[in-house]
Order: sequence, then C-alpha cells, then structure tokens
Amino acid sequence: MSQYVMEKHPNEVDYILTIPYETDEQLEQVIYRDILQEAASYADARNCFIETDVVALDDPGRHW
Repeated sequence: MSQYVMEKHPNEVDYILTIPYETDEQLEQVIYRDILQEAASYADARNCFIETDVVALDDPGRHW
C-alpha cells in the first residue's frame, strides 16, 4: 500500500489512499485488481474476509 500513500483518516477507522491514474479504466483496475482482490486474498489465507467501502474524496457519489 505504500505506493498509494496510505494515510489513516482522522476518525481512526478509515484510510485515505492517493491513487494516480490516467483513465477511469485504469483506476477501476487498480481498485479492483490491485487493492481489493489482494486484500481479499490475504484475508482468505488467514480464514478471514474483508468489508470495504471505496469512495472518491473529490466525488462522494462515486464509489466502488
């Protein structure tokens, strides 16, 4: 996650990631393949699961 400049949100629960991208398709791939699938894989290997809400800070109506 260091490549996304991960910061803990002031609410101490959420995280803020900075994801550089050029196209919406590239952003979708980063979110789904690189972040969510990898997190789910790590959790599954430990007999756990993930719950996520991904929301764009610049457009709260945009979420994944």
